[in-house]
Amino acid sequence: MRIALIVNNYPPMVGGIEYHEENLAHGIAALGHDVWVINLAGPVGQRLDGQVRVLSGKGYLSISDIIRVPALGTTRRLAAWLRNNRIDVVSTHTRFFPMSFVGVRAAHQAGIPVIHTEHGSGYVTTKNPVIWLGSRFVDLTFGRSVLRSADKVLGVSENVVDFVRKLSGRRADVFYNAITPPSPEAVREDRPSHLIFIGRMVPGKGWDTFIDAVKILKSEGYDVEAELIGAGTQLELARAKVTEMELSDTIDVVGQVSPAEARRRLAGATLVNPTILSEGFQTTLVESIAEAGRVVTYPVPGAQMLAERGAPVAITQQRSVEELVKELRQLLAAPPTPGEAETVKDLMWPQQSATYCHICSTLKTTLQR
Repeated sequence: MRIALIVNNYPPMVGGIEYHEENLAHGIAALGHDVWVINLAGPVGQRLDGQVRVLSGKGYLSISDIIRVPALGTTRRLAAWLRNNRIDVVSTHTRFFPMSFVGVRAAHQAGIPVIHTEHGSGYVTTKNPVIWLGSRFVDLTFGRSVLRSADKVLGVSENVVDFVRKLSGRRADVFYNAITPPSPEAVREDRPSHLIFIGRMVPGKGWDTFIDAVKILKSEGYDVEAELIGAGTQLELARAKVTEMELSDTIDVVGQVSPAEARRRLAGATLVNPTILSEGFQTTLVESIAEAGRVVTYPVPGAQMLAERGAPVAITQQRSVEELVKELRQLLAAPPTPGEAETVKDLMWPQQSATYCHICSTLKTTLQR
């Protein structure tokens, strides 16, 4: 098959959705299919990312360096490109990105089926009234249109599927986010008292709650060490808070690292995940289990599913630092058995890429009848 991902962002821009797109594209290509990624991130031009052909266009009206709008006429030009390159299936991701709306329209103009994967489990969470109003408007117009117009809709967790139904009335199927398989040569020392936060340093992600929890544990005499991993607009605030709370000898504010380095740091440690954002399905939860780690988290999509599989995932009853510390105390007093990769084998990209290709093939065949 010939499959085109039409997205706003793609690595080297980093983030959960970007890694999902990259791993999916590579996985499809590894199965012998032709894959293109059309995006608005990075230098304008064409390049090869392994076996994947990446076409980067110019975006306008950048919002937080994440959301960009394509040029006028992109839908028409893209439809012609899809026809000329005999694309079989178009893949779009996340309802509120402009390229999802453009991708669905261009594909249908070219007579090509679209599979949309939704990554968000709720409306944008923010205290900024302007952002709240703007994001809600986009969801109720362009976002709803994307979900209703796509030929097939997938959601990366049960929570996402529920949100799709709430926003659009559309039925979606669960297609879990996935991880790359762990390295068989990696050494994984068991270290449950090594606490790790991985995520964007932005409001609501939980980096500040993580620091507060570590401070409480240290004041109670727990021998813990910690790492803050990730980049974002509040990275320097995080550094300042660590210094202000006299935790510089306990918390290492690492900043951004490569996915491989993040996996190495997770090995055998305890992932702490106090996010209050509308997450889809955070792959760091799965990565922690695959790397013989443990997880303490607020209630988030995928956490209960992992716990029901027997993975060492502790979920707080409420989203508060007190509940987080309570679960961490219990874990430190009696660490559960470390996670095992076998528990999440079906949540790895070799299997999920094959599943995605089967979905594409089935959709293509069904619509051709």
